[in-house]
Amino acid sequence: MSRLNVVMMESPDRQGDRTGLADDGAARLDASAERSALALYSINALADMVIWADPDGRYVFVNEAATRLLGYSAEEFSQLRVCDVDPDVDEAYWYRHWEELKRVGVIKIESTNTNKSGQAVPIEITAHYVRFGGREYNCAIVRDISERKMTEARMEALHQEIYRLSITDGLTEISNRRHFDMVLAKEVQRHAQSGEPLSLILLDVDHFKAFNDYHGHIAGDDCLRQVAQAIDAAMRKPVDLAARYGGEEFVCILPCTPPEEARDIAEAIRTAIAALAIPHDLSPEAGIVTASLGVVTAIGGPSISAQSLLSCADALLYGAKLAGRNRVEADEL
Repeated sequence: MSRLNVVMMESPDRQGDRTGLADDGAARLDASAERSALALYSINALADMVIWADPDGRYVFVNEAATRLLGYSAEEFSQLRVCDVDPDVDEAYWYRHWEELKRVGVIKIESTNTNKSGQAVPIEITAHYVRFGGREYNCAIVRDISERKMTEARMEALHQEIYRLSITDGLTEISNRRHFDMVLAKEVQRHAQSGEPLSLILLDVDHFKAFNDYHGHIAGDDCLRQVAQAIDAAMRKPVDLAARYGGEEFVCILPCTPPEEARDIAEAIRTAIAALAIPHDLSPEAGIVTASLGVVTAIGGPSISAQSLLSCADALLYGAKLAGRNRVEADEL
């Protein structure tokens, strides 16, 4: 029998398997490339900055948001360190931050970046400790929070204004009774602890009802505003407080003020009010708007109360009126 040369031919099904494997491999490569491209596209499409830095704070990678928001090119970033861009970060701070990041893994902080034009940009940083390719990195998502900070500043200003209005007398624009009561309670407590003298002035515009009835409420309101400003101007220390007590009555809190100085301040107030020379045809004593004042100084310690101070000042004020008005009466507790 002749020898047969047998050629082993692959079946069509086997050939299809090999072709399929090649196609699958290519598909996997294509899918991997597509995922890589999508990942890079996503990083550059983010509104937030993505920044990789090495352990010395040198920029290793930044996305397009970083170049857009801070104005540096990727090449310029590669020549910079975090401390060149963040005015809140120096060498010592960076290395403390790096050690803390290695210890905890993730840190979220607020800071500031300075863009290429020199403008400050408030930022929120979420930093991650990452090991990649045998090297260590600080991988951070950095968000521009300028709008948030402006909103916070507006809200804070609004809260401050609401608070100011809540403690201010609407007519005279000095402190109101509510604020006076709070401050006096604190000062009485501080006096009890420190033993420093605490003085109080209570004053009343003389014959104000007659003035208001004769000249009208508009003139009466203007009179009270002028008197209030004269009282407020007589305060000598930042801790001194002038307030409208009610109606035509005013009160002053003078922390750490001895009797002689308190009486001098009261006399200065009396003189300043008279110097306004507001005509008062129904004032039998002066013919102008004047005030009577009672001054009390707490010299003692813990037994002094806000009510005892007010009661004493009120009695002294009443005594000034009985003695002829437009005068100061003073005493100590």
